Amino acid sequence: MSVNKIRLGVLGADDSLDVIEEVAKEFGEICITPVVYWEEGEIEERMRPLASEVDMWLCSGQVPYSIAKELYPDCPVFYTRHSGEGLYKVLLHLAHEHGLRISDLSFDTLSPDSMRRVLDDIGIQCEFYLKHYTGVIHSDELVQYHQSLWEQGRTKTAITCLRSAQLKLEQLGIPAKHITPTSSEVRQVLEAIVKTHDLMVSRNAQVVVQLVQRTPFATFMTEKDLDAAMSRYARFLHGTKQQVATDQWAVYATRGATEEITNHFRSRPRFELIANVATEAIYGGIGIGSTVSEAINRARLALSQAQVYGHGSWACALETNTLIAPLEEGGRSLALEYAREDLQKLSGAVPLSALTLSKIAGIVTKRKSTRITVNELAEYLNILPRSARRILLQLEDNGLATVVGEETAYQRGRPRKIYDIQNLAPRK
Repeated sequence: MSVNKIRLGVLGADDSLDVIEEVAKEFGEICITPVVYWEEGEIEERMRPLASEVDMWLCSGQVPYSIAKELYPDCPVFYTRHSGEGLYKVLLHLAHEHGLRISDLSFDTLSPDSMRRVLDDIGIQCEFYLKHYTGVIHSDELVQYHQSLWEQGRTKTAITCLRSAQLKLEQLGIPAKHITPTSSEVRQVLEAIVKTHDLMVSRNAQVVVQLVQRTPFATFMTEKDLDAAMSRYARFLHGTKQQVATDQWAVYATRGATEEITNHFRSRPRFELIANVATEAIYGGIGIGSTVSEAINRARLALSQAQVYGHGSWACALETNTLIAPLEEGGRSLALEYAREDLQKLSGAVPLSALTLSKIAGIVTKRKSTRITVNELAEYLNILPRSARRILLQLEDNGLATVVGEETAYQRGRPRKIYDIQNLAPRK
């Protein structure tokens, strides 16, 4: 348990805050500061005075979460997800009190997977009206969606996850219900907040974040399946998980546990064995930093590089500004210094990014040779040969590479040029 009180700012609608405040009484280690907002445009103004007075934020829903996360990237932000439990409560009330059917209702925010899962559990098979979105949306857009269906006579009541949309609909004379988090949903996220706080202070404030993203090939898995897999993975690491975007999860864990499952950042975690998920279902990025912002930014960089190497790949960005991509024993794995000042300056003079230059420098270091062919560069960078050829020509045009010979063609075709790359290897 935490020794010091966790100062938790709770941002949300009035009815959602009532539920959160009641459940928070069960957690003696949490001291909450409630912040009510009525319009999305008020959020920044209401959060700003408390920026230095809270350790973490909890938002009642996806929209305030997306805004808060952008405003305060250095501070961990959680949110209560709109899942089946809150929807069950609203549907039961409407069916019992008003005799309404699913086809009489319009919904927003919920994922199609969540809606289908609820209907399957009830044993109902029917089409439904749903406006699903990711990130931030203005309440007026949701109001227009529900209002249009109601005015056409296609629906009788709107079910919204945004309190401001409910109030505006009611002002228009349109029956509307707001899905609030249930006590069990709030309890789960508060438990995750406590555990995450303990993890963050357990290694002198060094933060380790893993970002796991579903691949486009994982159509065989529902969001619920992958969320359950992420829970198994987080439990194995004695960490916590949080869904941070559509098809993307963050896992907070200690450095020791992360080092153990990656063989000290030399190989990818055996996610498929731990979480019981097919290898091709995910990409993973690991970030380490002294603050949450640093760790998440590095995890994002690592995730973007894992995606370069294909489904099932992982990468890691360490606190030393070293990027290891992909995480695998030997083979294509590169360890590169992605924040070298000399390469950042050089990228301003040549049409190549500092990251690309860092990768080439990493290849030179790994091979212990400055000489390379188009096909070899393509293999290391996991790009097409024509893209590798373009990179080498750009280096040649800027005096950073020269053609020093040719390989004999193995079969047909022209001999392969051998390039010698200068001025990119780390200076000793």
